[in-house]
Amino acid sequence: MNVIVKTLGALMAVGVVALFSCGPKLPELPVSEVQPYFADAAKTKAIDTAFYEVKDAKGNKLGTVLFSSPYSDGIKGFNGPTPLLIALDAEGRIKNVVLLENQETPRFAQHVVEGGLYEAWNGLTPDEALDKEVDAISGATYTSNGVKNSLKARLQAYQRQLKK
Repeated sequence: MNVIVKTLGALMAVGVVALFSCGPKLPELPVSEVQPYFADAAKTKAIDTAFYEVKDAKGNKLGTVLFSSPYSDGIKGFNGPTPLLIALDAEGRIKNVVLLENQETPRFAQHVVEGGLYEAWNGLTPDEALDKEVDAISGATYTSNGVKNSLKARLQAYQRQLKK
């Protein structure tokens, strides 16, 4: 009986160690999804569920892709969340901000694009982007504010992630 108890105890300990050492499997990000922002992309590596490094075929870091969700899921535009993809270059400067699939009125979402809101942060570091005051696009104020607040929430979370 003692041998069985010891064996079961050892097996449970091995199972607990295996469970915690494996951790959750992070979602993959297909290279084709980042090539519009990083033409030479050959590989993506998940850092967390919304943070990916992008590398070329030689393993050189081209940049980082951040998704605002889940960090901005509670932030609303006109009709709901305004999820973003934020591409940072190898030096950590914003290359692109892109509104992902959303429930915003297409006319308002297009008005934000035409108003240049997404380009307002290009070339800035996350710190600079967080400090920059960006005006909402007239005629699409709710959508603009949703985008601005989603970007801010994600960049703040990114800064916390870098400090870990």
